[in-house]
Amino acid sequence: MNTIITPNFRGWRALIVHRQSENVDRLVRQLSRLGMECEQVWPKLVQLSDADVVFFDGDNGFDGLFPWPEGHAPVPMVALLGSEAPGRLEWALRQGVSAHLLKPIGSGGVFSTLVIAVSNFTQQQMLAHEIAKLKTKARLRPKVVRAILSVMQSHSLDEDAAYAFIRSEAMQRRQSVEELCESDFFRPSNPRGQTRVKN
Repeated sequence: MNTIITPNFRGWRALIVHRQSENVDRLVRQLSRLGMECEQVWPKLVQLSDADVVFFDGDNGFDGLFPWPEGHAPVPMVALLGSEAPGRLEWALRQGVSAHLLKPIGSGGVFSTLVIAVSNFTQQQMLAHEIAKLKTKARLRPKVVRAILSVMQSHSLDEDAAYAFIRSEAMQRRQSVEELCESDFFRPSNPRGQTRVKN
């Protein structure tokens, strides 16, 4: 079971992409009590700079509001929502929102929203990393198969021994099996790739 560590937000920087309002004032007060620095921008976020989290207006946001591709936010995103209109919720979700905060913003709730946003964002990033690794492995699988067949033929090995040879070489070079098989290691010009393996 994984242990969840509650973050300390002191020294964090929050960008609030929302027009000036009482809701923004209340949000800034709560964030300041947590030791966070705040910057409010509207109508468009030009650059993220060194922000650790972004709060944005889910009710009045629009396509192109952020300087990154939709759904690829580099930091946790918290939607400030006063509307439950399906179109507004759908738009907020497309931004890759990690949590939301209901308007009107009261005197509490920001800390728990931040904790949830950071936790969800971290899990989303880990999942995206794992998916990327699996896609890379799937893409390079044919090259791994070709490398195994090449080693089997050139070294007169069975499939298991050929794969063990490749895995050993990858570990020595501090590469994954897929990275090694994608490299020029098994090209005829590389004597190491063509050297006979001792059984």
